[in-house]
Amino acid sequence: MAVKKQAEKNGMTVINEHIKNNSFAGIYLLYGDEKYLMNQYRDKLLAALTDVNDTMNFSRYIGEKINTTDVIDFCETMPFLAERRVVLVEGSGLFKTSCELFADKLKELPDTTVIVFVETEIDKRNKLFKTVDACGEVLCFHTPDDRTMAIWIKSLFKAAGKNVEDAAVFKIMEAASSDMMCIKNEIEKLICYAYENDMVTLSDVENVCIVGAESKVFEMVDSIARRDQSKAIHLYHELLENREPAMRILYLITRQFDMMLKAKLCMSEGKSDAQAASVMGVQAWAVKKYSQQCKYYSLPELKNIVERCQDIDYRIKTGQTTDGIAVELLIVDLSSNKS
Repeated sequence: MAVKKQAEKNGMTVINEHIKNNSFAGIYLLYGDEKYLMNQYRDKLLAALTDVNDTMNFSRYIGEKINTTDVIDFCETMPFLAERRVVLVEGSGLFKTSCELFADKLKELPDTTVIVFVETEIDKRNKLFKTVDACGEVLCFHTPDDRTMAIWIKSLFKAAGKNVEDAAVFKIMEAASSDMMCIKNEIEKLICYAYENDMVTLSDVENVCIVGAESKVFEMVDSIARRDQSKAIHLYHELLENREPAMRILYLITRQFDMMLKAKLCMSEGKSDAQAASVMGVQAWAVKKYSQQCKYYSLPELKNIVERCQDIDYRIKTGQTTDGIAVELLIVDLSSNKS
């Protein structure tokens, strides 16, 4: 097997190109934090390589207890009435441990074998990783940027004969925390809900999509920032009714104001949304919302609020006050009209 060194590449681009040209590497490693996308391209690659129902020429090994000797034995056997033998190794944990003998064996695979690894945890210092990087394709699958995600969401609606409002698209992303599998599930519900309508609206999303605690707290803090006290308290009680612990709500409020503080600092330093997203560890669409919210406060005010939240957390944990009342009083105070 020829040895080559390559830089990390986008998994979607590489796999689409290999399928189009019908030219495949001997080893693939698919990894990343976007499981839906990774699984989609795993299946697309396998479908192009072999018939997964052909047990003579395709084998699947799943989990951390696989026997690497069995994998190599299957790889070294010539294909039977087929162009190649294909092996899928999934969730093995091999890329976070020492597998030097297995790594050496992969360098000697016959040209009639393709092995595909799908892993969520890897160590780039691992010899097996370095071997695949040198002899095959190391392909990452991370959550797409906002623009790509929005295009994908619209394409799913279009395939179902629907149009969708831009505001609805971003609300879906927010409600599902940009998790592609969750987004797909929510879209399927929306398509069924709006089956008589050509357009899916923001109102449809608000009526149908499951909004998690984080999104609810985001909305609650937005109400606090706009001094809409009645709505902020209503949302807090709604979270409690949904059995969300007061301490977790306090944690999310603290994190929200901390994010607003970071957004304010990034704005003061003239950072772009993309740069701020990198600093804050969020998607660019979220930066826009934090930037809007933080305009209601000065830097000293945001620092003070974060410190107050941390102080309340300390007083609750040391038994100086009760959590439910303390968090509600904080919300009442922060959403009052006093400056």
